[in-house]
Amino acid sequence: MRLGSQIAVLALVGGAAALGWSQWTRVAPVLAQVPGFGFLAAKPSTGSRQGQPGGGGPVLVEVATLATGAIVETTEAVGTIRAYESVALTAKVSGIVDRISFEEGQSVKAGDELVRLDVAERRADLEAARAAIATARAKREETMQKLQRALALRQTGAGTEAQVADLTAQVKTAETDVVAAEARERSAAARLDDLILRAPFEGRVGLRQVSLGAAVDSKVTITTLDDISRMRLDFAVPETLIARIAVGSPVAAESVAFPGRAFSGTVSVIDTRIDTVTRAARVTAVIPNPDQALKPGMFMTVRLRVATRENAVLAPEEAIVAEGPRQIAFRVRDGRVERRVVTIGQRQDGKVEILDGLAAGDVIVVRGVQRVRQGVPVQTRPAFGPPGSAPAAGSVPPPGPDRKA
Repeated sequence: MRLGSQIAVLALVGGAAALGWSQWTRVAPVLAQVPGFGFLAAKPSTGSRQGQPGGGGPVLVEVATLATGAIVETTEAVGTIRAYESVALTAKVSGIVDRISFEEGQSVKAGDELVRLDVAERRADLEAARAAIATARAKREETMQKLQRALALRQTGAGTEAQVADLTAQVKTAETDVVAAEARERSAAARLDDLILRAPFEGRVGLRQVSLGAAVDSKVTITTLDDISRMRLDFAVPETLIARIAVGSPVAAESVAFPGRAFSGTVSVIDTRIDTVTRAARVTAVIPNPDQALKPGMFMTVRLRVATRENAVLAPEEAIVAEGPRQIAFRVRDGRVERRVVTIGQRQDGKVEILDGLAAGDVIVVRGVQRVRQGVPVQTRPAFGPPGSAPAAGSVPPPGPDRKA
């Protein structure tokens, strides 16, 4: 009985409160007209101000008109610089270093003498070969003179045919001896030249590894020679991009040693094979190096151009909103917002390529995308443009010093 009494009392109190509020809502508007009771009048909601998303007025946004432009599609890789031509110089034969004709780091031309070994013995061999040539030629001349006298005697009847035939054979033998002696001279000259180390191409020599009087052979590196007037840049490209690059494609490379500087070149060679482990092909580009800033072995970051599209539809990056896996843009048409799902492509210099969902000439919201939704009315003003440019039709001017957005 006690619980039932409490429930009855609560029900009675609630009914009285409801009846009192019902009567109050009827009386309050009447009392609000009586002097001194104006505070009972209803106050407008703060969310009904024009330009706010919770109000009835249009939302103020900044817009841009989509235009077309060129998009350069690139891929990035890492690579290593090497000299266009490079060789470790060694002697062809064993010998003692007799003369060093270069300075470390010196630029040399093809054929310049770099190192000379002791040539005394080889020079003596060359002189002996030349003496043998002189002897063979003298013997040939003597034999030819005898043959001429024998021919003259045969015409007078004093000489014999056998004597003429014998001297003719001796002349042929003498000719053979001269040819053999000349060959031995060329061989001696070549062996002498082997003792002189010359630059095989134009370039810059490296550090010297030997000194005067050192014994060297073909296994001892004397110095290095590099042609660094232009450089080879080796890097790898995924097999998915092989069909999109070709010899002559432009590349740009950067090094941490030269911040802000880009080195330009072109693809010179594409490997004929794909690595079965990395599924990439080796590509070599040639980069001019007139100031010789690049050094062999440097690490480079490479940007390779794989495609260029001249009439791509471009939109400001800030106008595209990520919504899960989708990309959203808000198009403005007839003063209202349309929510569009777009497909984007390459990004470049603050712009993003629109592959699908929008077209050139469409007006989209750039700033204020957080305050709009499908169907919301908007007031627009240009997001970009020169100072003093006129706003788009149906838009409001940007705020001035005495005007608030």
